[in-house]
Amino acid sequence: MEKDRSSQAPPPHVLVFPFPLQGHINSMIKLAELLALAGFKLTFLNSHYNHERLVKFNNIAAHFERYQGFEFKTITDGLPLDHPRSGNWFLDMYEEALEMKMKPGLREMLENISPAVDCIIADGFLGFAIDVAKELEIPNIYFRTSSPCSFWVYYSIPDIIQAGELPIKG
Repeated sequence: MEKDRSSQAPPPHVLVFPFPLQGHINSMIKLAELLALAGFKLTFLNSHYNHERLVKFNNIAAHFERYQGFEFKTITDGLPLDHPRSGNWFLDMYEEALEMKMKPGLREMLENISPAVDCIIADGFLGFAIDVAKELEIPNIYFRTSSPCSFWVYYSIPDIIQAGELPIKG
């Protein structure tokens, strides 16, 4: 006899929040998809600018429609949408905008989302996310979005030191 679905607890609601750069978004969206496949309710929080690019250059919304409970939300990255995001834009955003603009947007979104978020998986570069999670008493997991090449370098450092190649001399 099949259990009545109305008596089952709802699936955990996870917020996935990448750093607003394409490589970080790609890794986090794959993680979000895996969690959605496992039955979690997923909210993917992205910057307005990057979300518009996802919608413009690929059919992201249609791809994730198949996952019940998957939704996209956006907040500002602190830069105007017409900002060219080239040259030193990263330093402008990182130093001035991220914490000042994204932190209040994250807090406001979390205070108003329904159902409430049970866990935040934030990019390791978003240090302010842990502050907001603590303030709102939401468990937080930091996720490092490293490429396989980066992972291999980190993994190889002890061997490079043992071989005498690090520290670099001269």
